[in-house]
Amino acid sequence: MRSDIRPRLSWILSASLAVLAAFTLSALIAPPAEAQRKKILNIAAKEPDNLDPHSSTIGQSQAISRFMYRGLTRFAIKDGKVTTAEVEPDLAESWKISPDGTVWTFTLRRGVPFHKGFGDVTADDVKFSFERQIKRAPGTRFGVNLDMIKSIEVVDPHTVQIVLKAFDPVFPIRMAGYQQGYILSKKAVEKFGEQYKWNPIGTGPFVFERHAPRDKIVLKAFDRFHRGRPQIDEVHWFDVPEDATKLIGLEKGTFDAIYPEAVSADFESQVKKMGAVIDRRGPGSQDRFYINMTKPPFDDIRVRKAFMHAIDRKAIKETLYPGGLGRLAVSPVPVGYFGHTPVEIPSYDPELAKKLLAESGHPNGLTIKNYFISKSFTFPKTMTLVQEQLTKVGIIVELQLVEHATYHDNIRKNLNPFVLFGGIRLPDADPWLSLFFHSSEIPDPATGNKGTNFAHYKGIDDLLVAGRQERDPKKRAAIYHEAQRRIMRDAVCLPLNEVPNEWARNPKRLSTPFDPEYGEDALHFTYNYPELLKILN
Repeated sequence: MRSDIRPRLSWILSASLAVLAAFTLSALIAPPAEAQRKKILNIAAKEPDNLDPHSSTIGQSQAISRFMYRGLTRFAIKDGKVTTAEVEPDLAESWKISPDGTVWTFTLRRGVPFHKGFGDVTADDVKFSFERQIKRAPGTRFGVNLDMIKSIEVVDPHTVQIVLKAFDPVFPIRMAGYQQGYILSKKAVEKFGEQYKWNPIGTGPFVFERHAPRDKIVLKAFDRFHRGRPQIDEVHWFDVPEDATKLIGLEKGTFDAIYPEAVSADFESQVKKMGAVIDRRGPGSQDRFYINMTKPPFDDIRVRKAFMHAIDRKAIKETLYPGGLGRLAVSPVPVGYFGHTPVEIPSYDPELAKKLLAESGHPNGLTIKNYFISKSFTFPKTMTLVQEQLTKVGIIVELQLVEHATYHDNIRKNLNPFVLFGGIRLPDADPWLSLFFHSSEIPDPATGNKGTNFAHYKGIDDLLVAGRQERDPKKRAAIYHEAQRRIMRDAVCLPLNEVPNEWARNPKRLSTPFDPEYGEDALHFTYNYPELLKILN
């Protein structure tokens, strides 16, 4: 199947030349004087769906959020690398922990300013930022990662006390600047209301300047950033959906870094030919299927198992990520996450799939109509392969391609009986399993719950509670091992592939502070510390 990728890419590259030329002249070329005066970082990605870091799970949104926001803690820099296993102070200057580990008292740095004159960070902002998620304010997505909080008390403007329901071994990591950990300006959110999503106010190294829909987002260096003004003056984040167009721009110097939809062997070859590099960071993302166990026909475990046995995971991996571009997933928790363990995953066995379908009352197979799939990233390619494989056992899937944001909306309305999803989270089993398998995260349009437990699974709630209370790392890991075995026993998730987070970069124009080959953890970040990026030449 890969044999026709290169010709197709070449055709797209040629067709994109004229588009990029016009795009470059109209949108990217600054006047000579301004170009000489400013250091501008040009990034080609996709337009974020919004800039409220508590409300979007889309990678582009979380990547650009890192430029603008910070948390109480930050991921520690150790031995020239960024680790998510340890944290160090950021907006918090220090913290104290009660002997039983349930009371955390954070002392904030004094004089840390929010952008655009919204005052300095106070304990009220911290309390507000966490409680809007705990209370599930409309649109927020990460409250489940703060459910262990019992209460938050403002001791004084620079001291906040957080009381937990029970000991939580990863609580300091939850406080880091990522998703639920970002601190927002209470005044700004209350002022802008629904429009806050396009009026972001944080404390990060770059300030939101403007948004031109379907064109670009402009950020400017924050002169008062508490760790020092960044070297880059402006960041221009361009909406460029096609990878072919991004590659042309990278080669011509229009873009300094690009966020690809997917890195194929052909993409990697093109990057190397032009003298650019691919920064790979892990653990990276895992692609997988969640099967809604509450609706026919997949409420029958035999149908769920038939679905899994019909899919040739190895063929999908070798088609999309040949060689070292990716690896076959061996568990519903990715490699590199605390608590990961390999578990038994159903083998490719189409004859067994047919047998299970017949036993479940579908001897002639079944048809799934109006199955929505995103146009973005590897979603359409993956689903086309899966569609072909399922057809061989009698499962017919009628695909409907939709925009990525629409796909996110539709799967939270439970419109797909099984959901293809990719994910990156804090590399610990608790936040990963909580978001994707805890019963509180079952999406429900009636209540407005937009969680990501697409399997509607309730089978490991007890283990998640036990894991949060266990202090012994070995015992805690064993709890998560059992959780992974249950998930596969109940046939609610089929892990497919794992791929590192990958950005293509012009090393003659942009330097990174850490080793690009797994030199810093990926999460959804463009780069973990964007304030340390430097424009060269």
